[in-house]
Amino acid sequence: MASSYRRQGAKALRTTTREPARAGAKAHSHRLARTLALIGLVLAGVHAHAAAPRSPAVDPHSPWPIERWSGDAIASPAADAPPPALPARQASRPWRLCAVYPHLKDSYWLAVNYGMVEEARALGIGLRVLEAGGYEHLARQRANITQCTADPAVDALLVGTVSFAGMNDLLAPYLAGHPGIGLVNDSDASVVSAKVGVPWYQLGWKIGRWLADRHPAGGAPADIAWLPGPQDADWVGFIDRGFRAALAGSAVRIATVRHGDTGRSIQRQLVEEVLDAHPKLDYLVGNAPMAEAAVAEVRRRQRADSVGIVASYVTPGVHSGMVRGRILASVTDFPVLQGRMAVRQALRALEGEAVEPYIGPSVELVDPATLGRYPMDWMLPPAGFVPAYEFAPSRPLSPQALKP
Repeated sequence: MASSYRRQGAKALRTTTREPARAGAKAHSHRLARTLALIGLVLAGVHAHAAAPRSPAVDPHSPWPIERWSGDAIASPAADAPPPALPARQASRPWRLCAVYPHLKDSYWLAVNYGMVEEARALGIGLRVLEAGGYEHLARQRANITQCTADPAVDALLVGTVSFAGMNDLLAPYLAGHPGIGLVNDSDASVVSAKVGVPWYQLGWKIGRWLADRHPAGGAPADIAWLPGPQDADWVGFIDRGFRAALAGSAVRIATVRHGDTGRSIQRQLVEEVLDAHPKLDYLVGNAPMAEAAVAEVRRRQRADSVGIVASYVTPGVHSGMVRGRILASVTDFPVLQGRMAVRQALRALEGEAVEPYIGPSVELVDPATLGRYPMDWMLPPAGFVPAYEFAPSRPLSPQALKP
């Protein structure tokens, strides 16, 4: 029911705009109040966006938001457990890392690459990056892992898997003599030294909870299209499970589900098909490239006032869409920090230090009002960043120059 999104959107916007909009609501018609509210939200988003680049760089001594994770949730700490920390340290040797990604064709993994490159260079560590070209290329990723593990110059392996257990037979023997770090995507804990990432269940749960809070049980139904990503990618299953759990008992109804690779052209095609088939849809919800493509498509069809867009993670396009008030909400798991943390975990393992079994950043819901709270360089690479695929160890930065 398209009217459901409009009612909820106007209600939410009225609660976030300032006195001029509320005064207008009393003095003028409902339509004028809603228009003023929309203008207020867009201006607030522009202000938040303008403030973020002008705000000072993150204090070098500011701690990263680190969580210990277990399964789908934050781990229950022991009574005497210190807060999780991952302090920077200098490498004692010119170590070399080999990192394997699912792909580098969207800005999420570009952000991970940026974090790894920046941290490895700061610590004086060499880095080589191989990518499979997509989640459907299990055989190619297996070949990439073999290429890394067969190289005698490689000291540790970092793996962002395309399959939870599809590389176990390759990783297990390597782990016997070298550190192996699971990166971003969940992997079998028995074949890695440690994992850096967040439970993708949490990303799905947070956007699902946001929708459920807007459309609680007993209210007008809200129909959504759910486009989580590639059907065979394990991370999509985790997001989907969390999303559905959060929606349980609410007035939100999943009208259709579409799966597809996260390439922009494929997601645009899925959005077009969904909008053709569902003329009364309230929301398009799903992966970031879908949300980016949806912004233009709903405007082209003159449905921007009736179809809300929600993204399951943040990219530059999603960030821009929230700033302009065209994407309502998203979730960030700070992929740049995940890249940095993975390098630090690998270095700790190489230096014989204890490593946390499963850590990563916190998971935060963001919208146009809260987007400016978090440093940009925790979420996104700088504009114009080009992925780095290989560089040798170098002279590390001084201890004073290293980030916390």
